[in-house]
Amino acid sequence: MEPTVHDVLAFHRVDRAAYEHLLSLGAGRLPARDAVALLMWLHRSAGVDATPRVPALARTPAAAARLVAEAHATLLHGAAAGAPPPLLLLSCACGEDDDDGARARRFLASGCGGGAARRGAAEVLAGVGAVVFDDRLNAILRRYEEGGGSDGGALPVELAAPYRLCAAAARAAAAAAPEVEEEGRSLFVTFSKGYPLTREEVEEFFTGSWGDCVAKVLMEKTSPGDAPTYGRVVFRRAAMVAAVLRGRPMVKLVVNGRDLWARKYVPRPPPQL
Repeated sequence: MEPTVHDVLAFHRVDRAAYEHLLSLGAGRLPARDAVALLMWLHRSAGVDATPRVPALARTPAAAARLVAEAHATLLHGAAAGAPPPLLLLSCACGEDDDDGARARRFLASGCGGGAARRGAAEVLAGVGAVVFDDRLNAILRRYEEGGGSDGGALPVELAAPYRLCAAAARAAAAAAPEVEEEGRSLFVTFSKGYPLTREEVEEFFTGSWGDCVAKVLMEKTSPGDAPTYGRVVFRRAAMVAAVLRGRPMVKLVVNGRDLWARKYVPRPPPQL
């Protein structure tokens, strides 16, 4: 029998509880969602069941903030052993001293971090995440259960709907979002002095990490022999800007061993006449 929205919500009840727990401690919706999506991907890919540990691990707003920040760092830079900062997320949430922790360390040591984590979390969000992180559907489920519906009452039509159709509708709605002008789907990027990057390196980094997401890369125009110090990455969709920045005004990315700083592109105002 084809799974319904209710079936998926019931199966991922622990994942939703971890997300709501982080929200209750002050984490932002997008950072908390991404942190839980990362743990869901780790469960799917390495068999590490980490989300049930989140409430016990993050008991204070500070702990929740650290957990979310480390998830953000993992999605941006990967989680190689010994990479700063020490990853509470992967050492404790994944079970530092048990079989899950050992499995997570082996999995990450094999190179399955960074870009793989970003793509994996994105797949979760485009799949079951479309239901798990949907506040409206979870509110309907809560009312249904509080009203005694779980004792045999008929499911609301939203919960009885096939999960496949619900997820497909969410993807179609995202694809049909209005086109945004280039300025609204661009990042301004700068390079460390003496360590420039080429147009090809910048494009390959973003496409390798997030898939076919780049419309074009513009670089500073320089004199012959001079390397560019900044550029602009124009994405196909505005959502990519938020996916890279993840709630921060600026992020540092490492491209082929060199630092790239990225922030939202703000066009210069026209000159005053």
